[in-house]
This record gives sequence, structure tokens and C-alpha cells, in this order.
Amino acid sequence: MTIKLRGGYNIRMTGRPAGRVAALTDPAVLLLPQRSRRLRFNQVLVKNGQDVRCGDVLAVDSTHFDLPLLAPRDGTVRLRVHRGHIAIENPAVGPSRVAPVAADESSYDPRRKLLVDLGAWSFLFDAHTDAVPDPGQQAVAAIVATARFEPYAGPRGDVQLAQSFEAFLRGLDLLATLVDGPLYVAVPDVRGELARRLRQAISGKPRIETVPIPRRYPMDHFNVLARALNLAPCRGRPVWGLRTEGILAIDQAFSHRAPIVERLIAVGGSGVVEPVHVRAPLGYPLDALLAGRVTDRPRRVIDGGILNGDAVDARQLGLGVEAAGLTVLPEPARRELFGFVRTGLDRISYSNCFLSLLRPRYVEPLTTALRGEHRPCIGCGFCEELCPAGIMPHWIHKLVYQNALEEIDRSGSDRCVACGLCSYVCPSKLDLRQEILDANAAIGRELRTEERSETEEEVA
Repeated sequence: MTIKLRGGYNIRMTGRPAGRVAALTDPAVLLLPQRSRRLRFNQVLVKNGQDVRCGDVLAVDSTHFDLPLLAPRDGTVRLRVHRGHIAIENPAVGPSRVAPVAADESSYDPRRKLLVDLGAWSFLFDAHTDAVPDPGQQAVAAIVATARFEPYAGPRGDVQLAQSFEAFLRGLDLLATLVDGPLYVAVPDVRGELARRLRQAISGKPRIETVPIPRRYPMDHFNVLARALNLAPCRGRPVWGLRTEGILAIDQAFSHRAPIVERLIAVGGSGVVEPVHVRAPLGYPLDALLAGRVTDRPRRVIDGGILNGDAVDARQLGLGVEAAGLTVLPEPARRELFGFVRTGLDRISYSNCFLSLLRPRYVEPLTTALRGEHRPCIGCGFCEELCPAGIMPHWIHKLVYQNALEEIDRSGSDRCVACGLCSYVCPSKLDLRQEILDANAAIGRELRTEERSETEEEVA
């Protein structure tokens, strides 16, 4: 499987998730993490030993519009047994029937409130910030990405659509009623039968438009798509971003008044025996999910892909709310001896400085090894060449060491889409992606706070 990048430099990985979905055995317990990439379910609403039904609210994220953590099965709640998790013991076999959700009083539009109550709102993104959008704000436009170009970051788009094509079309129609402006459906520029059917089905829909995109990472990022379409927030109203599973969650909420309590997960990477898709309930134990599917060597499990994913915390025991793909890489037990003097016959490099340049096309054995030492920036400019946002990571790196937050802010660091390409191609092994993310967080804490304080003083 190949990640196609700007400039023709490609990352080749072994395997490709199969088109079929592998069956999983029913677990004895479900372990639901109270944290995910964007959400923190900090307010628990159930008691230890309480019996719950599928779809009952277990906890809410009080910092994100009370988005709920829902029970994926009937069962008995156990608290404080597994730190940071809500356990459901003796879960029912197979998905249980979910009780319909009644309308509720709220300051939100009733339709958006329904999406919040059923957990479907957690599938929505602010296209420019990746944050959870405010349900009280109307969107000026929406982007739907039907494919992921980073292997194992999520399920294959054709697998998702082949199983739920009609539900996807219904979900698009429903989403269009929630958005003030146009709805863009990003479809890879391919000639497959499924892509042709999708374009044909959407062609006659008002306010919904298909947008062909090249199969090149990170063209599947909402921020990159929004810029390519010249979409920007207007008077505080955001541009929404959704993936295929988000559209299916909207259809499930409006058509059946029920949440999606299972996830279609892609499992792959060089540490996996055979890449697969699995359908698993939230909280499915990770050890059970990976059992028999990974090699015996030490490994690192990544939530998402190798470029934009995050290492799964060793304390996380179950499948999280925002999980879509798991990448498993071998983790060497010790450093490579004299790795810095290797000729690189098995290494692919953006700088083409290794002997692998003379080899025919081959698949690189990817691991978590750094393959060298951290070194000072050499100013090669590779990170700038590959950056889809048009910023200069090498320049921001120098400003970070000077703690020059105002200069970093003026350099356009907020345009970073966190794709990870700058870190991957850096010959000095600098984690430029994380440096920029940390700098943006510091700017938000310090500079923006100072600006708000000055504004409040002027008003007073």
C-alpha cells in the first residue's frame, strides 16, 4: 500500500486491509476509555453496579456541549476497576435494540440537539481547526471526505460505501438541511464502479456537489480541502468536515433515532500478520482485538496512521469513541549498532542519499526506530517543499528556540494541518509537527489571552 505525496515521493507499506470485514468474538467485558483525541468524558452519570441498556448515557464531556459516552451494549456498569475507563460487564451478545430518544428542550436547533444526544455530533469537525464545532452555530458549508490516503488511519472508503451506500445518500440529504451553504463531497479521482455510482447518484441533488481530488496525502485533510475550495469561516460560522462514518451516524440518528455504537476499524501495519477490517463495539478490549493478528515481536500500537496518528497509551484498554484505524509497528528492543554509517540499501529517503536509490521499487520495513540521532537543522528545506499549507517548518523551528511567539504567529503557524510530512522527511530527525503544535498551543494560551485582556480593559 502506497502513500502518495507531493513531488512524487511515496511511502510504501506492506499490506492493504481486505475488502471483507472479519468477525470478532463477543467479549466478557467492554472497557470504554473516558478520553479520546478531542473528548474528555469527565462527568460520570451512572453508578457502580447499575444495569444499563444499549444507548444509555454513561458520562458526558462537560467542556464539549455535554457530548455523551453511550453504552454500546446492555450490561452492568463497573466503576473504578480500570482507571480512566467505564467497564460494562456481561454485555449482551450482539447489538441490542436501542430505545428511541425523545425530543428535549434545548437552545440548539432540535435536529442538532438530536445529533448531540445520540453521539453523532462527535463525528463532526471544524474543517479549519479539527475541533468539535459548536452545535449552536450554523455552518456556512460542509465537506465530506469519502477516502483516507494515509494507510490504516481508518477503514477503506469503498468498504464503507459498499455496505451502506443508500444510507450514505440519505445521510447526505439530511446533512444538506443542516447547512446554510453548499455541501461538497470529496471523491478520489478514480474510475471504479463505486465512485461512478456515487457521482451519478449525487449529480442531481441540489446544493450537493462532488469534488474530484487526487489520491495524494494529505488531500483528505479537511483543512487542505477547505483551502482548495476557497472556504473560510464567515462571521463566526464554521465550515464543517465529516467522513463517511459521520454521514452514516447522521442517517442512523434521523432515520432510526438511534446511535452508532459500533465502529468499522482498519487494522494494519508492518507489525500485523494480515491487514483486516473489523466491526467492534465501543470499548472492545484492544488485547482481544489484536490477538492472533500481530507478530510476536515488541510493538507499538498507533491510533490512526503513521504520519498523523498518536501512540495508544499503555493505560488505554479498550476501543475509544473516535477510533477508526489502528496501525501496528515493530518496536526494536535496542538501537541499531552504528546505524549512522549504514549505506541504506533498505531505507527510502526524500534526499535520495542512500544506496536504495539504485534499487528497483521495494517496500520499506517500517518500524519505530529513529534510524539516526537528533541533529541541528541543516536548512535543507525539504519540510517546506512538502508542506501542503505553504509554511516554513524549518524557520518556525528556529523561532521556537528563541521563544519568539509573536514571530511564530506572524509566520502562519496556525495554517499547520498536522499532517506529519515535515517530521517524516527531516534528515535531522526533528519532530517539527509536534514543535508547531506546541507553539500554536502556547500562542493560544499567552498571546490570545493577552489580547483578550487588553480588549476588556479598553472596553472598561
